[in-house]
Amino acid sequence: MGLSLNEIKRYSRQLVLPDMGAREQNRLKNAKVAVTGAGGLGCPVSTYLTLAGVGQIDIFDMDKVELSNFNRQFLYTPEDIGRPKVEVAAERLRAVNPEIEVNAIDTVINYDNAFDLLKGYDAVVDGTDNFPVRYAVNDACVVNRIPLFHGAVLMYEGRVTTIIPGETACYRCAFPEPPPAGSVPTCREAGVFGAMTGIVGSIQSLEAIRYLAGLEPSLKNTLLIINADYSIYDRIKLRRREGCSACGETFIPRPVDYSCEVPEG
Repeated sequence: MGLSLNEIKRYSRQLVLPDMGAREQNRLKNAKVAVTGAGGLGCPVSTYLTLAGVGQIDIFDMDKVELSNFNRQFLYTPEDIGRPKVEVAAERLRAVNPEIEVNAIDTVINYDNAFDLLKGYDAVVDGTDNFPVRYAVNDACVVNRIPLFHGAVLMYEGRVTTIIPGETACYRCAFPEPPPAGSVPTCREAGVFGAMTGIVGSIQSLEAIRYLAGLEPSLKNTLLIINADYSIYDRIKLRRREGCSACGETFIPRPVDYSCEVPEG
């Protein structure tokens, strides 16, 4: 299916870019992407995927809008407090771009359901905020052979990497073991600099859009670490681990369960 006249006008500033044209825009139009999380990262990620013309965006989250979201989650307003985030986000994004399909999936992602929930997508962009879900999303993408665009933010630091199963290191290659329960504070405890979520989410969406359009992503086998204190961008090379339980020769399910761990202190 080709581009309509409205789509040609809407995406005209993309269509004139080098290496971007009708073929690449049609690839975006026909793509189906899952965004896991509708918070600080999910807001910029889903917005830029919407603006770029990704044909179907499914947003997964089970949280409701609360006042503490507003320093970084720009899809919501005070009138939305108490409403499901995915419902509000989908409404806003459909209004921005009625040419695409945006679906709200109000559900919890865990190790039991991630493998089925994330089947059939062309890409997954991960904006989750806890380690059990991050490892579940990574393992599900590896098993389902789905490219994963990972991001994380805490305080003044952000991290981004692009994972192409069978080609690059996965999240477990970089971080074979999760940190002990309670050793890493949550954003509720340590805080998060709102603009950092915009930076990281924009880079995640940039990588995903390039991949979906048929262009080369820049963060394969690379962990980009962004430090807002000094505007430092460090690139750390990653390698696949032969013994990785996710992307190694044999997949070994390894759910992260903090419920049975008692933090010291």
